[in-house]
Amino acid sequence: MNRFLFDPKAGDGDILLLSKEESRHIAKSLRLREGAEIELFDGRGTVFRAVILEVGRRVKVRLDQCIGRGDIQGKPVRVLQGMLKGKKMDTVVQKCTELGAASFHPFISGRCQVRADKAQDSRRLERWQRITIAACKQCLRNQPLLLHETVPFAELFDLDGLDSHPLRLLFWEEEKVVRLSDLPSFDQFDSVHLLLGPEGGFTAEEVQSAGARGWKAVSLGKRILRAETATLSALSITQYLAGNI
Repeated sequence: MNRFLFDPKAGDGDILLLSKEESRHIAKSLRLREGAEIELFDGRGTVFRAVILEVGRRVKVRLDQCIGRGDIQGKPVRVLQGMLKGKKMDTVVQKCTELGAASFHPFISGRCQVRADKAQDSRRLERWQRITIAACKQCLRNQPLLLHETVPFAELFDLDGLDSHPLRLLFWEEEKVVRLSDLPSFDQFDSVHLLLGPEGGFTAEEVQSAGARGWKAVSLGKRILRAETATLSALSITQYLAGNI
């Protein structure tokens, strides 16, 4: 069943109007008509089954039944990602949404080829918000990936206060001993934080700095993966080990 985003304030009771963008998708792209059943989600975890009442510039619908509340179950997995070039970050945001990451924290480190720019960062964040909403529709996720503003590497460690007892993993291509399979059971941790670098990886100083704050360097194996491949591999494996899939 097709799913669309809605604003709970855009109507009266169970009758509401969808946004122009969603209305255009329904009317022009999908060519749905009155009486068609759809799903609506509010972007905060609640999902309804609904019926289309009128198709126009603003589609009118009636909410019929709540069919879901909340989304992220099990241990939250938070992705801390060094900024990547071009559209690679768009892909990573999309796939992190599909794979069930709880939050996404972009940062600028020493080897990033993208530099801090507040105006550009704001535009990127808006684009990522659209991407995660679209990914939620596709994969039937109830809550979008929680996106954070881009920060310098040194400010990342303020994130540690989000969870009481996280497992902190830093993925580093120069780590030759510790693999994910060597880690203790994830049962003793309440969340997992994954720290992944940009195309050039982390410097030894950055790894040392993170290690002093409780981050454990681990390897994804002998192959040198592209940065975006490493992130999706690390997240997929972690979700499995954490019992989230």
